[in-house]
Parts: sequence; structure tokens; C-alpha cells
Amino acid sequence: MAIKLSLILLCSLLYINGSLAQDTIPSLSSKPKRPDSFWRRVNVGGNLGFQAGSVTGITISPEVSIRTVDQLYAGFRFIYQYYYNKNYFYDRVEQKYLPYKSNVYGGGVYLRYYLSSLFDSFLGNIFAHVEYEYLSYIQPYVMHPGGPIEDPFGNQYVQGNTIVEVNSFFVGGGYRQPIGSRVSMDLLILFNLNDTYNSPYSNPIFRLGVGVGL
Repeated sequence: MAIKLSLILLCSLLYINGSLAQDTIPSLSSKPKRPDSFWRRVNVGGNLGFQAGSVTGITISPEVSIRTVDQLYAGFRFIYQYYYNKNYFYDRVEQKYLPYKSNVYGGGVYLRYYLSSLFDSFLGNIFAHVEYEYLSYIQPYVMHPGGPIEDPFGNQYVQGNTIVEVNSFFVGGGYRQPIGSRVSMDLLILFNLNDTYNSPYSNPIFRLGVGVGL
């Protein structure tokens, strides 16, 4: 009986020591955690968009962001858009449709806060987003009452160039889906609080992008 009890105690001690060793001795294959630094706080990425058909649209928007305090990121975006609509304007004199082509340039600054400091689950990948965006492009006609050229909204124009500036204020949020140790995909749903006639957006605005941590 004493021998059997000693064997049980010995096996128990070996099991406990083995368990503790697994918890305290690091694996040779594990990599040490990299210390925090300025570049570890920086993310680069952006989004691309393409639309083909009677209306052709191309969007290129690279962006850079940096983690400032907690999970608050500050970033900026550069924006280029090419727009071509084959039958946008109508010439009442010539009785034919005219194309509308423009190159749009601009940029935006934003703040984004991730909820990872509040939740350890997938909810931590949700973020809030606010952004200011400025766009500028040249319209190939000048608005003029009684002009022979009309747009789809009944506005009348004459020949000439008009510089159009668009200021947009976005609020919304999104979800970050990690696809690697330092790579993620972001899906955003935004609303433009300054939805004007010249705005190229219609609410809600969906944006899909990729981010890479340095």
C-alpha cells in the first residue's frame, strides 16, 4: 500500500513539474516580442476603385496613419480620381449628347479609434472614423441661364472651364479583418455630412482598403 501511494505521489509530482515547465520555458520556435518604436506605430495602405461601362471611374488613394494615444490613429490620404461619362451633357442646339471627363485631385485627414482597448474579442476590431476631405477638379462648362447645354438635373451651361472645389465631412466606422501578422483589410461605412450638388458621393459611402504595419 505504501509503495502504491509513493508511486502515485511521484507520478503526480512529475506531471505538475512537466506542466510548470511547459508554462515557464519558452519555445525555441517562438519569436520575442518586438519593442515599441515610432515605426511600429506607423501603418501604410490605401484603396483602389474601378468602374467600367458607359460611366468609367478609377480611384487611387494611398494613405499613411500613425498610432498616437492608446488605439487612436491619425492619418492622411492622397486622392486621385478619373471620371468619364459618355452621355452626361446634352446639347440642345446640336441635339446630341456630350461626354464629361475630369481628373480629380485631393486629400483627406482623419482620426480613427479602435475598440481593442475595450474588448478582447472580435469587437476589438471595430473602429470609429471621422474625416475631412478636399477635392478639386475642372468642369468643362460654365453654368449660365439659357445656355444650350444641359446636365441631367436641368442646369444650363455654356462653353468654358469651371474649377470645382468640394469639401466633405465624413463620420462612420468600420471593421478591421487581420489577414496576416501585420496586414489587415478595412471595411468602412461613412456618411457625408456636407452632401452638396458637386459632391461625387452618395450616402452611405462604402470603402474597402488594405493596411500594412511597419
